[in-house]
Amino acid sequence: MARRILRKRLSGPSLRAHPPNGPCRCRVTMRRQQNPTHPCWLLALGLGLLAGGLMTASADTDIADERSESQDVVDQAPSAHTLAIAEFRAQAEAEARNYDRTQDISPRQMLILLEMAQRTGKSLGQALATGEFESARTWNDFVRPTIAEGRLGSATGVWQFIPSTFYRIIKRYGAELLAVSAADASLHRDHMDLGAGPFSDQQVRSIIEETVAGEREAEDEQLQLLRHNFAVLAFAKHYLSVDSGAKTPEEDYLFHFLGEKRGRQILALARGEARHTLSVAPAQTNSEPKPATGLGLGLAGTRQRHYIQLPGSRLSPGLSDANPLAAARQRRLLATTGRLPSNRSGSGSSSGSRSHRLGTLDPRLSDSAVYRPPSGALSAPASWRSAEWGLPADSPVVTGNAGMFYRDASTKTNPYTWAEFLDALSARVQAKQQPAMVRAKYGVGFQMNGGDMPGWSFNDDKITNTLEFRHALTGSLPLPAPLVNGPLDAVETQAYKERLAELIRQGDDKPLTHLPPTARSALQNLGLLALDENATDTNNPAVREALQAFRDLVGKDTPVDPALADSLMPSERVALELYDQRLARYAALQAAQRAALQSSLDLMAINRLLKSHQRSSRPHIARLQKALAEKGLQTQTHARKRTQTAQFDGIAGKLTQAALNQFQLRHGLRPTDGLLDPVTVAMLDLPPMGRNIFLPPSGPYSPIDAEPESHRHCAAPEARHHLTLYHLLPRPERMSLSLSLNEHSDSWRIATRADETAVSR
Repeated sequence: MARRILRKRLSGPSLRAHPPNGPCRCRVTMRRQQNPTHPCWLLALGLGLLAGGLMTASADTDIADERSESQDVVDQAPSAHTLAIAEFRAQAEAEARNYDRTQDISPRQMLILLEMAQRTGKSLGQALATGEFESARTWNDFVRPTIAEGRLGSATGVWQFIPSTFYRIIKRYGAELLAVSAADASLHRDHMDLGAGPFSDQQVRSIIEETVAGEREAEDEQLQLLRHNFAVLAFAKHYLSVDSGAKTPEEDYLFHFLGEKRGRQILALARGEARHTLSVAPAQTNSEPKPATGLGLGLAGTRQRHYIQLPGSRLSPGLSDANPLAAARQRRLLATTGRLPSNRSGSGSSSGSRSHRLGTLDPRLSDSAVYRPPSGALSAPASWRSAEWGLPADSPVVTGNAGMFYRDASTKTNPYTWAEFLDALSARVQAKQQPAMVRAKYGVGFQMNGGDMPGWSFNDDKITNTLEFRHALTGSLPLPAPLVNGPLDAVETQAYKERLAELIRQGDDKPLTHLPPTARSALQNLGLLALDENATDTNNPAVREALQAFRDLVGKDTPVDPALADSLMPSERVALELYDQRLARYAALQAAQRAALQSSLDLMAINRLLKSHQRSSRPHIARLQKALAEKGLQTQTHARKRTQTAQFDGIAGKLTQAALNQFQLRHGLRPTDGLLDPVTVAMLDLPPMGRNIFLPPSGPYSPIDAEPESHRHCAAPEARHHLTLYHLLPRPERMSLSLSLNEHSDSWRIATRADETAVSR
């Protein structure tokens, strides 16, 4: 092939090849002139042409390969993870304007929030209240605020994090977040799954680790997609509160919404001398831009800055026009310190240009922002309605939250004062009622920080009335209401989480229109549904009334979606199961108590026994009284003054009987009016107390205190066993026969009170 190419290229009008059988010396013949040359020239020319042909063929092959690879890349489908991220991003864009308030918190979000509160110690009620308020009551993981001209703000997620704040919190507290969500055997804590959306748990943890290590910046797309991850955002909200040092719900919201610095400045106005001035100033009517004569206050997530006018923040006359540099210097100083610079020659300001100055903020700010006016500052009267320190009426902070600044949010004509603003903010974030939201969402309360309102717990200082419940073991089951609908303890809380997680895994976490057997049985045992009612449809009037009565009994809100008002929600289903388990436990206790009443000790009948029997029982009764007193129940003692150490007399009276009834009522037992049953004794952690308490105390477990006794009964070498034999003596003689045995001798002595004679053997 190479020879043909060479021959083809050498043939032509100007070149002629010698025959193959000619001499080895080659000759190049020209038409007009023959120039003999060295035969190697022709060889070099041939090799060059051959190399050029091979290179051309190689180049053509490379181009063809590149085209093939490009075609393969075009034809190759993207990975499943890439498609999942793209789909997740599209979902975030589509749901950004979903402000439907009928979408309540989901069972998965409830489970995550409960787990986060348990692991961090954060108030569960505050986390619920801030999530509901920040998300505009939508609980939408993708919701974004609408700002000027219908544009969307950069904040997103249930707790509305802007990119810079989210990046700062993850970078600073990411390692702690990973540690608290990991398994810990010492705390009996399992691993918490942080996966959501297109990211698995391992991928989420890798993104957080890389952010902490500085490998990801605030603009990282995958990091910012984690703002739609409810679990990560819940932890971020907790650490944001830790970072800002907020002490109250009002501070927590303001510091999140406006930033710590600006939030403290607002609180300083609301709690200081400016508290009686208006929080909104009229908008400017001229077209000139308003000079920045105060502290900047902008909406989180926007670049536009707005300002509030502070007392003493007036620029010196003429500075803004005559000396722009000096005016700018004053504005910067005002924004950082709240004070104007001292007058100097050539500054362009007069000494009488200010009547007073802005008081400084306490630099420590340990508890809350407190406005501290300087000495000699003019204090504003309560009736002063100046708007000098208010926010501009047309600022996004005011226009986007009119209900926080105006009494009439629709017409926007009557703004709050700063003090009223703080009160309205407290009511808006439900500062005092935040724990009540736990029951409204979960259907139960929890024994944890912010887990329940105090009125649902058992109060020993109040007379507790019993409600009539029922169970198959006992029939009627009288119990105080707090024992049934009170807050869950740690074991019950774990059972609640496990049951709710099981429903989520099984895909059975949707509202039900028919009662499952467990829910129907629970409603019947609670006395809310008739025993002979066989209907399970929630649209049935009897079932619907029973379901609403259950919500009233436990403090659960009706679903926010009217279409689900008659449905059984997943949280209600789990709550019913736990309440039914409580009824079963108390029914078993009362059944065992009833079975042992025949052999129970009647404390009120002891005072009718013989004196010696009464004396023998007193150490045991004193021990019972002490155990009741340790439970906070009052019993009769010898103490005449409060400063004296209480000595229990061992005599069962009305106080002991009332204390015993109260203890039994508190622990789900039937009050027995002085009958000391074995179940009650066991719950008091006492040894069995029956007829044996009338025997003379002896042995190493004798409960007799050594102080009031004249001699030690429990000392083995010197102990004497006494036994009074009442039935051996005739009653008319009224004699007491005492038989004593000296363990160190074989002598017996019988003595009578009548003749004091002694018989020895």
